[in-house]
Amino acid sequence: MKRIKLLSPIFGLLLCLNSVLLSAQITTVTQQLKDGNTSYKAGNYAESIVSYQKAVEITAQLSASYPKKDSLLLFSLKKLITVAGIGKAKEVSFKYYNNYKKIIFKDLCFSDHIALKIGIINNYIAISLYNKSYKEAIQAYEEFKVVTENCSGFRPVDLVQSSANAAMAYAKANNLPKAIALLPQLHYFKDSLYNWTTADYNKVLGFVKDNTNEQPEVVVAHYLTAAKLYSDNKNYSYALNLYENVLKNYSNYMTMEEIKKVVSDSEKVRDSTKYFHNDLYRKMMSQLGKIMLEKTSVTEKNTQLKTNLLYTIIVASILLILLLFYLLKKDKMAKNYYKQLYEVQKKLEIQQQKLKSVKNKFIKSNYILQTNAKPEISLKLFQELDKDFPNLKYNIHQWQKDLSHREIQIIYCIILGLSTKESAEVLTMTSGSFRVAKNRFIKKVGCNSAEALHDIVRKFL
Repeated sequence: MKRIKLLSPIFGLLLCLNSVLLSAQITTVTQQLKDGNTSYKAGNYAESIVSYQKAVEITAQLSASYPKKDSLLLFSLKKLITVAGIGKAKEVSFKYYNNYKKIIFKDLCFSDHIALKIGIINNYIAISLYNKSYKEAIQAYEEFKVVTENCSGFRPVDLVQSSANAAMAYAKANNLPKAIALLPQLHYFKDSLYNWTTADYNKVLGFVKDNTNEQPEVVVAHYLTAAKLYSDNKNYSYALNLYENVLKNYSNYMTMEEIKKVVSDSEKVRDSTKYFHNDLYRKMMSQLGKIMLEKTSVTEKNTQLKTNLLYTIIVASILLILLLFYLLKKDKMAKNYYKQLYEVQKKLEIQQQKLKSVKNKFIKSNYILQTNAKPEISLKLFQELDKDFPNLKYNIHQWQKDLSHREIQIIYCIILGLSTKESAEVLTMTSGSFRVAKNRFIKKVGCNSAEALHDIVRKFL
């Protein structure tokens, strides 16, 4: 009887500690999700991924008795897998999807969280396709399809999003029969869902035909139709991606007037695109994602005490609270580290953007001005380069003091990344004459190849 009276305050303390721990964990998860959203909107994918990853790990440690644990875990997992995939940190997406696959597919047909689970699967297939991991996209789709075939209440329309991404993955994996087999179903359900429209269908159709022997003009027509519909529906980021794809890969099959119109349309949607980030930033995030995967893995500590059971539970609860504060402090340090890495990479990105801006001015001018005005184009182009990089001439002179005016112009063309044809047009030469002049210049400065010369020239910035 005396023992019971003595143990009652201890049990009360234990319950109080557990309640405090649960409350602190839930507050931390909520804050991590908020921080992740803020970082994502600002384009800081690294910080966003760290926050979402922390939210997943802490939620996984919540007591099973907490009624919202499953929904909170799935929501955090969906955010992490999606943003990591967009940020080119695909290893993080693949790791967490496979680690939690059993939870995602468990009782999928009858789960109270079926929408969240389907969303995770759809997003995983989409980011696998986005990262050119076609095998992973196809495997996830086929697993999803097998599970849903046994669901009595599951309709074909519920597979539309995953089927669309799977069709594109099959096409890229050179399995055209399976890609084409999905098209009738996708056509049937277009405009029947808010997230599956005629624009979406045209994008998939263009993507699949792009991997067949279809005429490029037909592919371009599908992409531009989809882009126009996306823009009309204010889905500006989708429209921008399609315009950029057309300009990058299909400009050779378009007239000057068509190219100018696509450029104009793409600029309009770009200015309206929310959270727009360029490709250079995504490439930087790919490297940062790998570092993050190595540096931010959460370690688990299991302490075993040889004292009585009651004392062990109390001590373990206190240690969990201390560990939580330690991880929060460590997380803050990690964010500062990634912020410094981001600032360095941002400087490199700004430098590359300047070069891209100068080259774009040349390209646009070249479309509009007449042939006899090209010397003025060349002069303006090089003046823009000197303006953006004031140390360029000095660095060139320090390297070689006896270069001719033409040889300096060749260096400028290399820095701008112009092709042989573009360089020849800028310098009012034939392509053959430009190649001869460039080869003589390579021999003059003692380089073994054009690649060696390019490596030297890039350091002048």
